[in-house]
Amino acid sequence: MDRTAIFVDAGYLFASGSRLIAGEKLARSELYLDYDVALKLLVALAEALTGLPLLRTYWYDGATSGPTPQQAALAYRPNLKLRLGSMNREGTQDGVDALLVRDLVGLARNRGMTDAVLLTGDDDIRDGVQQAQEYGVRVHLLGIAPAIENQARALVQEADTVRELTKLEVSGFLKRQSRRE
Repeated sequence: MDRTAIFVDAGYLFASGSRLIAGEKLARSELYLDYDVALKLLVALAEALTGLPLLRTYWYDGATSGPTPQQAALAYRPNLKLRLGSMNREGTQDGVDALLVRDLVGLARNRGMTDAVLLTGDDDIRDGVQQAQEYGVRVHLLGIAPAIENQARALVQEADTVRELTKLEVSGFLKRQSRRE
């Protein structure tokens, strides 16, 4: 059966999304992500890019000592798998790319999908993209504008298609938290 899986690198989404909407990288505590709107947009984009039904969405993030309340709520959503790596001392994700590549290649090898939609920018994903393509999977890369500044060129070159999320699209689900006084 032909199906699509969506792979979301939350670190990329927050970092590149905050630069787009605020002009600078903000801490997550300064941002509000409307998960419902974001997931709805990603599923609609996957359907538009592939014309195929969704297998599920995989959401990759880092955690220091277990999932945050937002991550825990996300883990209970239907058709979504939360995969957590760790956070290093600098507050950046560690091991998340390896989890994404493992799932991407595993689904490709087991013919669980024919198309993969990736929202990421890290060059560490490129080898996984190549392996998935060797199993016949088409890879559609989503980036956050300006993607030329936040996605590895080699990753972009490997993808079968590339689509950039606009400021209007991103600001529909990611907002700067209002300051409390």
